[in-house]
Amino acid sequence: MAGVLLLDRVLEEGVGVPLKVDRVDLWKRRWRGVAEDGTEVAVDLEKSVSHGALLYGQGRLFSVIQNPEDVVVIRMPEEASMAAKIGWYLGNRHLPIEVRSHEILLELFPTLTDSLERIGIAYELRRDVLNCRPHSEHTH
Repeated sequence: MAGVLLLDRVLEEGVGVPLKVDRVDLWKRRWRGVAEDGTEVAVDLEKSVSHGALLYGQGRLFSVIQNPEDVVVIRMPEEASMAAKIGWYLGNRHLPIEVRSHEILLELFPTLTDSLERIGIAYELRRDVLNCRPHSEHTH
């Protein structure tokens, strides 16, 4: 692993070199990346991390910065019937979501916006950091 820095610990505080990573890579315990300063890193952790984590290895500290992506944003409705409709739709589709105080973010994928339009759920598109877990982590 010559030339590649091994990151194998998570620290609670500090300032690290920015390390930009895609969301799906953050779901893994092991992944590779290139930090903003050009350092090649190999991450090997006990569990996955998320946006903002501080990774340490071989005397160096790196700050995980999740890359923004195209997302669908649904504003929290004031009407209970629309809230129920949104909950029903998203729950039945088993979609990975992030719920924020006034909105719900979803991964943009083919046919999602067509379905939302067809059943009358308003949405907007934007680039943002989506903090959600893979859909397969749900239980019944």
